[in-house]
Amino acid sequence: MLSLCAAGCTSHAPPIVRPLRIAASCGTLEARTTGIFSVMSSTDDRLLDETPAQSDVEHAVARGDGAIAYWHEQLLALPRVSQALGESDGYARVDAAAIPGVPEGAVSRRIYLLVRDHGRKRWIALTAYDAQSVCQEGKRDV
Repeated sequence: MLSLCAAGCTSHAPPIVRPLRIAASCGTLEARTTGIFSVMSSTDDRLLDETPAQSDVEHAVARGDGAIAYWHEQLLALPRVSQALGESDGYARVDAAAIPGVPEGAVSRRIYLLVRDHGRKRWIALTAYDAQSVCQEGKRDV
């Protein structure tokens, strides 16, 4: 019985794949894809009442300990958000994820996704609950 539930309860969401490139603002540290994936996977499935401009997103990341990762329509399971964006399959189509640094002691952060919204690209804001830094010591992933 337990194995049936385990098989039936698994997620069929497509994995987040390695980004095409990452633009990091990490000082002497490097942006890590595992941190980016974890933060993206921790997003709340609710749009924030904000439509940031490209320059606002870049400025938020440039303040330090942040990164912007780029894909060509990475699918991200966000059923409510995707419906608001005109998608019928429960997935937002993400071309970029901008993850600013998180203030010390914070338990959540604002992140920005460049998505397809009714056929047009635009930045949206969401809350993510993974408060780890995406910048870490070590070799660069991408």
